[in-house]
Amino acid sequence: MRLERLAQEVGLPIDPPQRNVNSRFALETAELVRARKGDGEAGAFCHDVSRAFFTEHANISKREVIVPIAGRFGISASDVETAWHERRFSPTVDAFMEDGQKVGVRGVPAMGWPNRRAIVGLMPPTELVLRLRNEAAVSR
Repeated sequence: MRLERLAQEVGLPIDPPQRNVNSRFALETAELVRARKGDGEAGAFCHDVSRAFFTEHANISKREVIVPIAGRFGISASDVETAWHERRFSPTVDAFMEDGQKVGVRGVPAMGWPNRRAIVGLMPPTELVLRLRNEAAVSR
């Protein structure tokens, strides 16, 4: 599998699940973490969720997976549940998904800039650096 080969090439421990799960609960919880703790903590939360999914085969659509991860960032189970039931961060996640589709995001990881095509997918570091340099040259 291409993903596993690339992950091995870059030294990333990965054992991808054989099927995808709905990540909506995790995405909305990430926005709760961002709102309460900032971008850095939201990024760390997403990293922990990704690690759980890709290395532990955790079903990130389940509360029993996401709530303890959010707890490590100081977000209580009741806060996660309340935000989910109120759909507090649903519009934000919808907007991110819509924006991603507009610029061609079809997978993860993905990086994007205003008015540019996204760089999508796991790739060798040398290729990523080349694409980032090309993007920087176009932006000047």
